[in-house]
Amino acid sequence: MTKSTIVIFLLFIGFASCDSKVETVYSFDHTCIKRVDRNGSTTFYYEEISKDGPRIWVEYSGINDGFSGYLIFDECGKVSILSGDGYFQTGNIDITKFEYRRISAHERPELTENVYIIQDAIRYEQEKNDRFVTKVKVAYPKNY
Repeated sequence: MTKSTIVIFLLFIGFASCDSKVETVYSFDHTCIKRVDRNGSTTFYYEEISKDGPRIWVEYSGINDGFSGYLIFDECGKVSILSGDGYFQTGNIDITKFEYRRISAHERPELTENVYIIQDAIRYEQEKNDRFVTKVKVAYPKNY
């Protein structure tokens, strides 16, 4: 093997290992939403992480791109994601359990115990929610 072949191989391995995956779990009153962040995309799953299960995702890249919004848990186990920022998409959605709705600034929900602010940057998400009365429990990944 030549030196250039070895260098190319090592670069390939290095870039392949950059596909990091970060998981966050939001729960309220026996209902769970799992969030997976992976290189410019965030996917929210209802209960279990599965390609066949209900999911809502957003993709972003660049300096002025990202998302923000709200997770709203209701007493029947339904969860809504409301957002005016970001390009959200849905898959395998059962709107009796999980839904996405685009909102305008004047439609922002009241920040009550069953509402949680979501953002692309987990650190800022935590800081914003620390100021409110939410009872949504969140298991953030370590190092955030």
